[in-house]
Order: sequence, then C-alpha cells, then structure tokens
Amino acid sequence: MANDAESRMTDTKRAEARLMDGSAWDEFCDRLKAVGRHVARPEIPADPFTRAEGYRYLTRVLRSAFDIFTEHADPLFPVLYRPCDEMVKYGGDDPDKYLQKCVVSGACDYRIRGKRGTIQSLSFLTQGSNFGQGGTMMPTGFLDTDSLRVEPDGTFEILVSANPQPGNWLPMTADSQALLIRQTFGDRSKEKIAELSIECLHDRKTPDPLDPAKFERGLAAAVGFLDGTVNLFCDWSARYQQSLNALPQEDPEICRRAGGDPAIAYFNSYWALAPDEALIVELSHVPDCRAWSLQVCNYWMESLDYRYHRTNVNKSTAKVEPDGSVRIVIAHEDPGHPNWITTAGHANGTLLFRLTGAKSIVEPKTRVVRIRELAGKRALADSPF
Repeated sequence: MANDAESRMTDTKRAEARLMDGSAWDEFCDRLKAVGRHVARPEIPADPFTRAEGYRYLTRVLRSAFDIFTEHADPLFPVLYRPCDEMVKYGGDDPDKYLQKCVVSGACDYRIRGKRGTIQSLSFLTQGSNFGQGGTMMPTGFLDTDSLRVEPDGTFEILVSANPQPGNWLPMTADSQALLIRQTFGDRSKEKIAELSIECLHDRKTPDPLDPAKFERGLAAAVGFLDGTVNLFCDWSARYQQSLNALPQEDPEICRRAGGDPAIAYFNSYWALAPDEALIVELSHVPDCRAWSLQVCNYWMESLDYRYHRTNVNKSTAKVEPDGSVRIVIAHEDPGHPNWITTAGHANGTLLFRLTGAKSIVEPKTRVVRIRELAGKRALADSPF
C-alpha cells in the first residue's frame, strides 16, 4: 500500500512538473500534428474538398475527446453530454439517433431516472475501453427497449453497477469507463426524446477543484482518442472500397468491438458516382424489425448535413411498394423518386444500412444506373424483385 501511494505521488509530481515546464502541452501539440498524417493517406481521394473535410473532422473528434477526458471526466459526478450531434460526427453517426454519453467507473454505482417520451427506441451500453486504447469500445453491459420496464406514467429507473440489482439493471464490470445511450427516431419532427438524468450513488456534495495531474493525463488521453478514432475509421473506409457500390453485412464481432448496438445488423460500403449516375438500393421486402435505415456518409464516415438535406430514409419515412419491396435512389440531383437521398455535393463516401431488432436478415441489393434511365423509369421497372 505504501509503495502504491508513493508511486501515485511520484506520478502526480511528474505530471505537475510537465505542466510547469510546458512539456505536457508541447507533447500534446506534437501528437496532434502527427495525427494529421491520417488525412493524407494514399488511398484517400486527393482533392481539396475531401482534404478540407478531413481536417475539419479532426477538429470535431478532438472536441468530443475533450468532453470525455477533460470537461466531463469525473465519474463521481457524471454528466450526460452528446458525443455526436449535428456538428460533431464520426464512426457513421446516425441521423436518426440522439446520442448521449457519460464517464462512469466500474467501482461506483449509479442511478438513471427517465421519462420514456415517444422516441422509437432506447438502448443503454456500458463500455470498458475507448478508441484510444487499441481502437475498441468493448461492451460490458446492455439494456434496451425490449427489456426495459417502464411505469404506466412513462417513468423508469435503472441501476448501473458491477453487482446484479433487482428491476432494471445495466451491468458494468470493474473495467467499465463509459455509458453510451442511443435514442432512435422514426420521424424527428413528430417524436419526443426521453428525459434522462444520472447520479452516482455516493455522499460527496461537490466536485473537487481541477486536479493538475488528471488534466495532464486528460490531454494525453484526448489526443490518443483522436488518433485511435481517426486511424480506425480510415482503415474501415479503405476496407469498404473493396465493395464499391455494394452493401455486404459487416462482421458482427467487428461492430461489437467498436461499441455497436448488439441489436443492430450493420451493412457498410463505399460509394462513388459520376455526375450522371445514380445508385439504386433495393430490399425485396422489409423484415419484421424495430427499425431500419439507410444513410449516406462522406469519406470520413461522417453523416452528411441532415439539417438541410435528406441524407437518409428509414422505416417511418420510406415509401414501400405495393409488393412490400423498397427502392431507394442515391443521386446528386433529385430524379423525382419518393425515396431519393442526396449526395449533398459529394462524389464519393461511405454507405450504411441498419436493421434493428430484425427477426430475419435481408441483404440490400444495389446497382448503378444512368440518371437518364430513371427519367424514363426503365431502371426502376427493371427490378430483380
């Protein structure tokens, strides 16, 4: 015990010294500069638009990293914040999701209080690692709409702990370090998100002042998270180029290790279209499922600007054909199809289809056609279904 205390004291003094002489900040800046190498990888399209989005992407992910490791880093006083939103995007963020996250510790117990609202679904996932620690967000516990018990007035409570609890229990392990909440819309204009709060079950009244040693570690962790996140998803985008304009199902284990929702089957790909081309995505039928959606992203796996453009369709917004099939058209300009998704000025990027809580898996079929074929309605009439 004495050796542990001495070691912590030594680490604290070393961190304080690095802040005082500026080496902690210099190292942060040097590592941040080095992360820029990802934006210039040889397989990435080398045009000013993609390059500018790449550097903007770095600033966005770093902003989210500071929330995790400096601004809201105290697990005794957890704060629900949005790791991805309309401006901060990474990892194929979903336009149909309202994401919330907070730092937790597997050594503590927590209580979540909520009111269900009218949101389509809710899921809660505890995680034992982050992208700065080997490129994973390993799950340590999961609870979602299918198992959440809600009172008649729409309220609920969830206990979050490493030890089993009665009622709604969200498991953790000793390694748990974060909680991720996914709220899924069907139609954003009509649904109300759940109202949520979280508290750590301890008797401290106020947080401690800023700890210099913790801040020094937070700087290093933030840039490490940035490096790990950008490297991981650049690797994914490079891999997706092998299935150009197709939509194969992603390996569920890869998704699990990256913090994916275990109730979702993910289909990922890379798309590229000439100005006169369109990509048609077809489902032979919609399986029995809680939700499904298709979205277009840029090269960096950021959702396109869904505030001003229609960049995805889902179970609630898509037009279904009389025979139960669904056809979605991705094109630079509106061809007059009810399920048109815009590319929002992009010539290429990534593509993501999700099936949530599906009783069976239906793999989308894809084909590239000329826009003039759509105008004559030949491409849509000539369907394999």
